[in-house]
Amino acid sequence: MEEALACVSRADGRGQTLRDHLARLVIALKDKDEKKTKSEIEKISISLKETTFTLPVPKEIPSVMREEGVQTIIKNLSKLVTLCKVPPSTPLPPPPEEKEVKNLEEGEDELPPTIEHYPWRNGDTQASTQDIEGDSTFLSWAGVSLGSDTTAMLALSVRELSVKKQTKQARFFGKIIGLKADYYIVEAACPQSLIDSDQARVAAEAKAAKQNKTTYAELDHSEPWGVGVNQLIYFATNSPTATAEEWTMLPRVQPLWIRTARETRRFFTGNLSARVGGYPYFPWGEAALLRARIALIAHSCSLAPAGYFVPDDEVEEGVGAIMYNAEYVEEEVKKAEDLWIPNDDKNDPANLVPDVMASAANWTHILPFIRMGSDIKGVNNGGRVTAWTPVENDEDEDQQEQTEDVGEQYNPEDDEEEVPEEILRTLEEDKSDFTYLVNEEGDPLPPWKFEVCTAMGKFPTKVPNAVIAAHSLVWPGAVCISNGTQFCNIYVGNGQPRLPTFYSTPAPPVILDEWKDPNEEEQEEDAPPIPNGLAEKKDPRVPKPDLDEDEDDED
Repeated sequence: MEEALACVSRADGRGQTLRDHLARLVIALKDKDEKKTKSEIEKISISLKETTFTLPVPKEIPSVMREEGVQTIIKNLSKLVTLCKVPPSTPLPPPPEEKEVKNLEEGEDELPPTIEHYPWRNGDTQASTQDIEGDSTFLSWAGVSLGSDTTAMLALSVRELSVKKQTKQARFFGKIIGLKADYYIVEAACPQSLIDSDQARVAAEAKAAKQNKTTYAELDHSEPWGVGVNQLIYFATNSPTATAEEWTMLPRVQPLWIRTARETRRFFTGNLSARVGGYPYFPWGEAALLRARIALIAHSCSLAPAGYFVPDDEVEEGVGAIMYNAEYVEEEVKKAEDLWIPNDDKNDPANLVPDVMASAANWTHILPFIRMGSDIKGVNNGGRVTAWTPVENDEDEDQQEQTEDVGEQYNPEDDEEEVPEEILRTLEEDKSDFTYLVNEEGDPLPPWKFEVCTAMGKFPTKVPNAVIAAHSLVWPGAVCISNGTQFCNIYVGNGQPRLPTFYSTPAPPVILDEWKDPNEEEQEEDAPPIPNGLAEKKDPRVPKPDLDEDEDDED
């Protein structure tokens, strides 16, 4: 009995005991009807507990919508719903035709589908966007993959950008990794409206320069839209699910941006409006640095199988446009095995190492070379494709008179830099500063690495479904793949080139000489040197002594 009383007398965490609760329950039942006591005893017990133990009631019940991260998820899902909707101006593709199934013999591999996308063809209107999902399969064989989910969302985003911005031949250029966010880059052909407006701007600036008698060194030396480094336009965003409004068109690149970006070693932050620190000083912001790096990568690493393009003779001389070779596929100029030629080395019976020079001869660049440049009478062609030429206006002003007024002017013939004139130059002509890229005779090799890739991995064997990958050694992350009839270029990296030696900050510019007053008379050679290099300050109001009178006095 004592143990039972001790059990019911134990207090809980709130200081209440079962004995007290039973006592209050008996008191509450005293006033109740005896017939209803048994049925209401449980209700009375619960009511007593509620009056004794008060639970804290929140003033406001939290909603799931206010939880951290839920708003971001809902926003991304809304973007996906928008991107998945087929735009009204985009016609639906025709239903696929049923093809006859071919019975493959034992040991025979199935041929891969063709890469229906990019090749940037002059006047091509067959496809406005790249087949990103189709190319991702071949890129994964070469070791380049963004993930299936990211690739699918990116394909929808690029399609919407092409429709709403009315761009042609849009393709995914690549991904540049940043410190806080990454950049997804899209390349497209420059629209004619942008070219026309830029031509009007150039003509207006030339007219104003003639009226103000401006020297050539003070003019804008950048290439207009549709020419040289500005022949293509680029869009950037930080999300693969970006809508058309979230894609930012990068500005027209200036030659000075490219010249400075060649010496700058800075990682990207992921913010286009961020300031670029370090030395050399780059005051134009991260958007300008990104555009300059894209120009350097694109003009160095955009490749195609040799023979895929031919020069376009109908385009004005100097622009150097190329066009698609219609006879390439019909004549089968190149096959997959022709883009990777093994090295016939007796010490390598399995042919595991390719012949770099022989393989490089079957690949060509499809974008022109960017000049290194030098300062010539205030004009530097570095960062341009073509040499800068002053614009001539059809006015009755005397050009010779203007030249005499502003002094000696720049002449395009003064630029003696040797640059390759042809766009379709083979990779054999590429040179690098890497001392280890030499053959047995000590001659430099092209800075490229060639691999044979299949769905099962990388095997240097000639298989029907193989693709060849050309990796750049100067710009790690730049790769071009081809199956002999189609090709695809992409870049995935941090936007930094590989250096032949350890990085060192460029030396500061030469210190300028002290300013000299042109009205000050030059010091005579026989005159004693002025102490500490300080010139004696003379008051012009003090009369000079008469030396003849002094001589007469001495006599």
